[in-house]
This record gives sequence, C-alpha cells and structure tokens, in this order.
Amino acid sequence: MTKRPEPAWASKSGLVQVEAASAEQDPSRAVDRVMIAERIARYGWGYDERNRELLADCFTVDGVWEGSLMGDEQVGPFEGRDVIVAFLTDFWNVQTDQRRHIFTNVVVQELSATTAVAHAYLLLTATSEAAMAPVTNGPYRLVMRKDAGVWRIARLVAGFDAPF
Repeated sequence: MTKRPEPAWASKSGLVQVEAASAEQDPSRAVDRVMIAERIARYGWGYDERNRELLADCFTVDGVWEGSLMGDEQVGPFEGRDVIVAFLTDFWNVQTDQRRHIFTNVVVQELSATTAVAHAYLLLTATSEAAMAPVTNGPYRLVMRKDAGVWRIARLVAGFDAPF
C-alpha cells in the first residue's frame, strides 16, 4: 500500500534540498537571513489580509509561482508579477473563510550578495463560523533575489502535503 503523501516526497521530487549547516556561514549575513524570512512572512500577510499591493511587492517583476501537490500534480507555473497576483487574488472571490499562512522552520541557503534559496514549512489554516481548521501544510522553496536593495521572491514553489 502506497502512503499518501509518500514520506519525504518533497526531497525525493527535488522540491526541497535542505543542506547541513556549514561552518562557512557568515554571521555578518544574519540581517539578510532575517529580511528573507520577513519577506516570506509578508507574502502570507499580503494574501491573508487581501492586500494586493503588499502581495505584489513580494515578487520580482519576472517572478514565478508554481505548486506541487505531493509531487504528483503540478499547478502552474505562473510567470510575471501581475500574472501571479491575478492568479492568487482570484481565490479571494470564492474563499469566504479567513486564511492564515503560518510559515515556520525557515532555512536560508546559497546566500550571496544578491541571491539566496530559502525553504520554509507552511501550515495553512482557515477560520469560518468562529471555528478554525487546518487546510493543508507542506514545504515551500523560494528563490530570492535582491531587487533595488530589497529581498523579493523570484521563484516560489509551494508544496502541499494534502489537497484542498
């Protein structure tokens, strides 16, 4: 019997590749790591509070958003900031619940002066009729790029452990 999702599906499919910490990590880059984690959080805030401008500000102009459901079903890719924002905000017309994107376990790798790869877990919840329920969870892989001195998402691959 195949387990759904298969344990470690995200690593096996290549979506995530979290590496061991390196002794070469430069403590002076801690500010970049914090700002990258903050950008990921702002993505969640922008979506959950239906703030189109904040959501758009999270992506580079040529950004890409794509999803993977347990490594089996692909969503997208959606290319370009305007296309991404249109895709994401179209859900607002049918979602009557209050969504909350809760990002944890942020790990930043391959950090250079202008690029990085970040991994984070998402726990997505929804509240309706004064009751909160989990919707899905999964790993996110984010390619980050410094754009005019600000970290933005150049590519987001959202992994989901369960359909919703």
